[in-house]
Amino acid sequence: MRVALQSPTAGGTDASAATALYLYGVTWADVARPQPGAGVHGESVEAVPYRELAGLTSAVESTKVPAKRRDLLRHAEVLGTALVHGTVLPLRFGVVFENSTTLVEDFLSPRYAELVQLLRKFEGRVELSVKAYFREEAILAEVVHANPRIARLREATRAASDTSTYPLRVELGERVAAELQERTLRDRQVLLDRLSRLAVDVQVDQEPIEHQVLGASFLVERERVALFDDAMNELAQEQAERMHFKYLGPLAPHSFVGLTAEAR
Repeated sequence: MRVALQSPTAGGTDASAATALYLYGVTWADVARPQPGAGVHGESVEAVPYRELAGLTSAVESTKVPAKRRDLLRHAEVLGTALVHGTVLPLRFGVVFENSTTLVEDFLSPRYAELVQLLRKFEGRVELSVKAYFREEAILAEVVHANPRIARLREATRAASDTSTYPLRVELGERVAAELQERTLRDRQVLLDRLSRLAVDVQVDQEPIEHQVLGASFLVERERVALFDDAMNELAQEQAERMHFKYLGPLAPHSFVGLTAEAR
């Protein structure tokens, strides 16, 4: 199969290579629209049709596309624009074919049935990304207020030297970590219970960063996005003093499709 899968850390271009085609994703041919100057390296995005499918592509000079920030953003923006017009199956950054013939012969044609099935499965559905974080000062104050032992340990270690209070400091750190973990799990479930009922499917980050309560992607019917927006606004207001949120979407369903360009 003549497709290059460029890792995000690789770079460099080969000016002597024939013009290749960068592939953003796959959509229905009847909703595919050109995007002048919107693609990687500022190239225009055009559709390569095959039966009722279309690959969203732009020209690149090499099968190796370095993952520069501007082009990573362009990749996401192309998919977002296409999503306005219809269902899109996204591919990860860096998928390049030699030309339109190899795109059809090595991907669109042999994977035709799979791609049609996926487009039908995700018809009218979008991804919404939600990340929630504790406000550090607020959650620590909450922990101290709720746990008398932690409050006493905090007071005992505040003025004394590190050496003389070392065991107390160890206990304090362990108790605070345990309380934060308990609150994280509890509040994560509260958020998931509120939002999951509006979604078709959910993918939850299994390794959240420090003070992150929730990192999740929700697959939502387009007609329910407004309801999801309302639920997010309610949560943001209710939790304003102790959490802040990052809410993105609608997005192409990256977290649910798992589409690759490798041969099957």
